[in-house]
Amino acid sequence: MAQTSFYLGKSTNRAGDSEISMRLYVSRDIRVRVNSGIWIDRKRWGKKNEINVPLIIGDEREMLLEKRSTLKSLTDHLEKIINTSVDKNSIDKTSLEREIKKFHKPSVKTIAPKEESFFDFMEKYLTVHKLSESRKKNFRVIIRSLKRFELFKSKESNRKFRLSFSNITLEVLQEIEGFLGNEKEVFLKYPEIYDIIPYSSKIAVKTVPRKRPPNLDKDGNEIPKGTPRERGKNSVADILQRFRSFIKWANNNDYTTQDAFKKFAIGEIVYGTPIYINNEERNKLLNTDLSEDIELETQRDIFVFQCLVGCRVSDLLKFTYNSIKEDCIEYIPRKTREDRAITVRVPLNKTAKNLIEKYRNEDRKTLFPYNTEQDYNLKIKTAFLRAGLTRMVTVLDQQTREEVQKPLNELASSHMARRSFIGNIYKKVKDPNLVASLSGHKEGSKAFARYRTIDDEMKKELIDFLD
Repeated sequence: MAQTSFYLGKSTNRAGDSEISMRLYVSRDIRVRVNSGIWIDRKRWGKKNEINVPLIIGDEREMLLEKRSTLKSLTDHLEKIINTSVDKNSIDKTSLEREIKKFHKPSVKTIAPKEESFFDFMEKYLTVHKLSESRKKNFRVIIRSLKRFELFKSKESNRKFRLSFSNITLEVLQEIEGFLGNEKEVFLKYPEIYDIIPYSSKIAVKTVPRKRPPNLDKDGNEIPKGTPRERGKNSVADILQRFRSFIKWANNNDYTTQDAFKKFAIGEIVYGTPIYINNEERNKLLNTDLSEDIELETQRDIFVFQCLVGCRVSDLLKFTYNSIKEDCIEYIPRKTREDRAITVRVPLNKTAKNLIEKYRNEDRKTLFPYNTEQDYNLKIKTAFLRAGLTRMVTVLDQQTREEVQKPLNELASSHMARRSFIGNIYKKVKDPNLVASLSGHKEGSKAFARYRTIDDEMKKELIDFLD
């Protein structure tokens, strides 16, 4: 009887996935190794040489379950061929590879015609466009949101509703816009919708079970698990812009002739002035004695280091000692590596070097002893408060688009470190492109353009020379 074992190939594709290979025991003397044509994320390959499927419901779980099923079907197919073969010597790598190719691409005659749904077209859009993993993730947010909108419409009207190119009218777009900005209320009214399609598709991570305190709102009331975050107008506008791109693609490829977006005005994405701390405030934070709370001190030090290198937190958490090259931190930003794989090199100043040495531990895989990103942000806020960094700043409320006053410590986060790096250098350097090369922003970036408001401070200094 034929037997099959599996192993994961060492090479990876552009998406970071590796191909599952098969070792087929044809007979006592014949062993054949072939590639399955099935690719997965390496972190989803278990020690027992099998696909690990997360427990949390989401797109990744469904995808991995489908791949696990496909691998089993392929294995059964090949083993059946081997077991029913009269001449085992005729079975070799070439013949099995031929069967694998047929398995993945069966004859058109054997495929029953299937009417493509609206979401089939959205999946096709993802397939034909070479998008980075982050952009694919953002587009799947749209897909999940629209599926929940379908369920919501069905609940409200007491009859089944299905999105299609023909029923996406101006009125429906307006309803979608309202739904996207009000999912928290929808969740409280119809929680069963979010049991079917959760708001978040987080990857399950095996951790030591621990009792966590309940999440509370500003009034001290417990927030139910799975409650959606309140989307600001910028977030809603961003989702609608991506949705519009899909509808335009469908029109360009003759899947539809309707485009309600021609009459629908998407709200403008508006950003306030980037809030950051100056060098004096950063030094005050660093010099605040937090020695009685080692964990708080550690996360404060990591924040200061981030202020000195300007990376995103996703890159910060991946830094190792190998990331240090010739007194520089060197990395390819994870957010843009698939679209624009540019190496960023940031020289390390004396303070940054001292912080690295303070926490040096060659046995640790990471440069610093990090906690989770969420805990990191909470610790930063606490450190700001302890350091007295509580000045009131003017920010833009994303829900109301009105200016509001908030204390600096409440706004502190990992991204403020990146903004502080950019803002403090931008005030000293007259070449924005040079600053962008240190932060990893691409030329013409809208996010980087926000820092041009700092020019007003520089202009004021020039005008003061006239007094």
